Amino acid sequence: MSNLNGIGDVETAVSQGELKRSLSLIDVVSLGVNGVVGQGIFFIPALAFSKVGPASLLALFLGAIICLMISLCFAEVGSRFKGTGGAYLYAREAFGEFVGFEVGWMTCLVAMTAWAALANGLVQKALAPLLLQQWDITLSAEVLMFAPIFFMSLLSIINMMGAKWGASLSTVLTVLKLTPLALIICVGLPEVTVQSFTPFAPQGWGALSDATLLLLYAYVGFETLVVPAGEMANPKRDVPMALVTVMSIVSVIYLSVLAVSITMVDQLAQSKNPVGDAATQLFGPIGGAVILYGIFCSVLGTNAAAAMVSPRRIFAFAEAGHIPRIFASIQPRTGTPNYSILFLLFGASLLSLSGSFEELAVMSVVARFCQYIPTCLAAITLRSRGPAPFTLPGGPLIPLLTLAACFTLLANSDPQRLIFGGKALLIGAVAYVMRYID
Repeated sequence: MSNLNGIGDVETAVSQGELKRSLSLIDVVSLGVNGVVGQGIFFIPALAFSKVGPASLLALFLGAIICLMISLCFAEVGSRFKGTGGAYLYAREAFGEFVGFEVGWMTCLVAMTAWAALANGLVQKALAPLLLQQWDITLSAEVLMFAPIFFMSLLSIINMMGAKWGASLSTVLTVLKLTPLALIICVGLPEVTVQSFTPFAPQGWGALSDATLLLLYAYVGFETLVVPAGEMANPKRDVPMALVTVMSIVSVIYLSVLAVSITMVDQLAQSKNPVGDAATQLFGPIGGAVILYGIFCSVLGTNAAAAMVSPRRIFAFAEAGHIPRIFASIQPRTGTPNYSILFLLFGASLLSLSGSFEELAVMSVVARFCQYIPTCLAAITLRSRGPAPFTLPGGPLIPLLTLAACFTLLANSDPQRLIFGGKALLIGAVAYVMRYID
């Protein structure tokens, strides 16, 4: 199945077609930041503070450490590959076709439902409040229904023009979403005092683990940046660098914004837009208005990242023959998987109109750990094939600690979500047997 070419160079046996290696390190970092930082950053402070008060800073930091360990495992395994696919490709190479199929099945299914949810969230939670509060415009039911499809279609067209177009849009939106946050951090951090965090844990420490588990999910999405490795100029260098860079940037932003919000906003736990309230305190009414635009750019950026990355999941799945190979076709001029882009757009649009994605979206917990756990295991097992270009220190210690954290988080997840995700895995297993067993 795999070939060893040089030190730790694991290549997929499947041709990668004519994907153009046009993505720079900055492009990849922007995709990663957009994959992680959505609308949550603007509402996390109130949610976190309501759990444990100022000790939410510690919970947020612990969540960052856990996700950093997961991303380091991705960095080692990802440094071995040049191909497109991310966790699906890693699982297939390390553990065979069946495990790879299950990982790919879950990530492709959730990619479609997640984009439907993101597009609806863009219109309902970002665009509609912005237009209402700034322009006194109320969106009709018809607009609320079809506007998500408009945005998804626009993003799909941009990505069909070439990976560089999609990545460039992601980079622009990253700048637009981070600029107001950077202003808040730069102006607000000097206002932060020790008194703002006293008492540090007014409700005690009993809810710290629950708060950490909840806040950890604010960091997920970093795994999206490894998917388009087949279009990166230098994936074996860029994947590890981008993962560490993205997690560092996001962690600093989250912790700084939370610290400023705790300092600037009275009754933070009851605030509906804590970052907007903090901006209003720092800059006046214009600050709150800027944050509304920042929320829109932030959620649009997350949608842009989904439009860029998700078709590559379908492409990799099709390229291995798990679904019709037409979805692995490459447009010669642009070097883009246009059939996969259109397939994703069609499926996400139907889900957006039907609203049925809400039930399917509960699979996201299991789907994420279907990527995390095999990748952490692969960081250990692939070492038998030679050292990776980027190798974690401490032997298997970091992957083993990360696996322990992943299973602990799964054990504390909503049982209904685990059951729903388990059913999806079972359906995938049946599909695999029907497809590959005579």
